[in-house]
Amino acid sequence: MKLSIGNLPQTLTDDALEKLLSVYGKVEHLQIKRDKLTKVSLGYGTAEMADADAEKAIASLNGKELEGKKIVVVNQEELTKAQNEAQKKKGSPAVAKPTFGRNQTSGGGNTGVQRRGGSRGS
Repeated sequence: MKLSIGNLPQTLTDDALEKLLSVYGKVEHLQIKRDKLTKVSLGYGTAEMADADAEKAIASLNGKELEGKKIVVVNQEELTKAQNEAQKKKGSPAVAKPTFGRNQTSGGGNTGVQRRGGSRGS
């Protein structure tokens, strides 16, 4: 089962998270997501464990305080399903185009800046 783990402290290392999860069973794969440039933790990650072990980890660790933060541990499949259902209820289009400025058809690069009056120098 793939676990989604959120609200992680930025100081938490992959090794520390693996040690925390390994109490409940063998961790097959683990990754804390990091910023590409700074390599600083983004505060969430994923782990893969056997189903029974993952269920134990969810029951024990979800909501547990770690370095002053309550971590979130959930089944990633259920999380994805819940997000998809929420998106369907929202009824928003699949792809929304951002609009900038007042009039998309006018020239000038869609900056939203309107010029008033005559020439630039006045």
